[in-house]
Amino acid sequence: MKVLLPAFLALAACTNPMLSTEMTFGNNGVSVNPTLSGKLGGATVSVQP
Repeated sequence: MKVLLPAFLALAACTNPMLSTEMTFGNNGVSVNPTLSGKLGGATVSVQP
């Protein structure tokens, strides 16, 4: 949870902030991995909390 606040603050300075998820189905069930991304100074920045 401590990683999410700095990630959201960093993305607030980005243009076109996006939230996406990757779902993986396996023997242990479903695993969900969120990814926050956006453009900052012409570069795309991605954070996986």
